[in-house]
Amino acid sequence: MDALQFILLDISKPLIEEWQRAIAQHVPDRFQGNFSIVKSKLADLAAPHKQFDCIVSPANCYGRLDGGFDEIIAAALSPDDVKAATQIVQTTLYRKWKGYAPLGTCTLIPLKDSVCENNLHGCAYIALCPTMRIPEDATWNREIVYNCVWSLLVSLEQHIRAVDSSGEGTKIRKVLMTGLGTGIGKVSPNRCAQQMALAIRDFIDASRNANKWRSMDWDISQKS
Repeated sequence: MDALQFILLDISKPLIEEWQRAIAQHVPDRFQGNFSIVKSKLADLAAPHKQFDCIVSPANCYGRLDGGFDEIIAAALSPDDVKAATQIVQTTLYRKWKGYAPLGTCTLIPLKDSVCENNLHGCAYIALCPTMRIPEDATWNREIVYNCVWSLLVSLEQHIRAVDSSGEGTKIRKVLMTGLGTGIGKVSPNRCAQQMALAIRDFIDASRNANKWRSMDWDISQKS
């Protein structure tokens, strides 16, 4: 977490306000400065938020970036061919998941050597975090946002460690994400913000307290 900066981006005033409350409530003071909360469209972002290394797709399990914020991602990364991002994502998903990424997982999609590589944002990766199987109401899955954020943080940490170890690949330092499941998924701004902040809090705790988290029992887990 120390090496990562997050841009939380949305045009929804209620979600912006809920993020501000949830981050202040749950994220340790030391890490609150790692989060910038911005009310804006992606296309309207200015420096320093316009440039980032990774963008989070609140996707569907099949990696189709053709609706909601996913469609905005596709247009931003390859405005001349908006289908290109979906093709890149689905190629990686097939290699890793046989084309179906389970709900709550995170798959890092490299954009190097693709038509999306030289985008205006300097973005090198899409982090695909499915919040729904197909575009549909996601409120039945009460922990989907928490699970997506947890998987995202684990994937980012593993990626950074791998780049540091091998010296190969692009290091991810800044990540842009929007509300997860708050559009078609109908997840409320409060639930989205609270689950995001709680996952961040718990991930930080797990990183600090390895002995506790590597031997978790039911009593401790229910207090987390």
